[in-house]
Amino acid sequence: MLPSTHQLEETIIEELEYQLDGWIDKARDFDEYNFNKELDELASDTLYPVFNLATPEYATIRLMGRISISIGRRLGELYDKIPRLLAMEKYDLTKSQVAPKFNGLELDICLSKEDIDEDLFNHIDDIYHKYIDTNIVSNGLGIEIRYNFNPNDSSRLRKDCAMADEIRAEGLTPIYLVYSSISPRLDAISRLERAGWKFIKGQEALDFSSEILGLDVSTIWNRPNIREVIDSKINTMMNNIKNSYGMSEFLRK
Repeated sequence: MLPSTHQLEETIIEELEYQLDGWIDKARDFDEYNFNKELDELASDTLYPVFNLATPEYATIRLMGRISISIGRRLGELYDKIPRLLAMEKYDLTKSQVAPKFNGLELDICLSKEDIDEDLFNHIDDIYHKYIDTNIVSNGLGIEIRYNFNPNDSSRLRKDCAMADEIRAEGLTPIYLVYSSISPRLDAISRLERAGWKFIKGQEALDFSSEILGLDVSTIWNRPNIREVIDSKINTMMNNIKNSYGMSEFLRK
């Protein structure tokens, strides 16, 4: 349980530091050893040298791509875990209640009528009706959250379809929140809606989260102690890349 706002903030900072330190660690790919290793692998390939891509410039592009992927993955983990912490505090839930596992798949947030005070659950129902235009006719909500939504492989979609089946089997209604308004892939969303998901996207998703969780997730990052961690870690990562061996090789050519 999270008994206080102060402890909640400390927990968020701990998770934030873990994820941002992962980005700083990833930036070590630009040091001399790792950068030259990347160049050697390009040079030993049968294809890249033919197209003049066994170069510091292309090595930099590849490494930047990996950092971008790492940033996306870790942002996703933050936007999974922080709302979960808020739900635990607001509805007095345990970790196993708020994030149950179904056949090895962990749900982001479970709000079950069995685990939540009746008045609080009626409040959830009112919010649901506001956004979905109907009342909850199940035992609660099974919520998945994405800060963006751009699945690039069929296995991810299959897992999401399977999760919808598991949620409904538990007597819950599947809700899919996508915070970004520019990333959603409509074809993928259509497939998941057919599987049973109800989507809320963009600002509406943020507003829904704020009302359900009792706090605007986007405002958390501007709390002074949390903002200090973000600024410090991001500046460290960017400066490490900018002053790295790999970047100097890129600029030298």
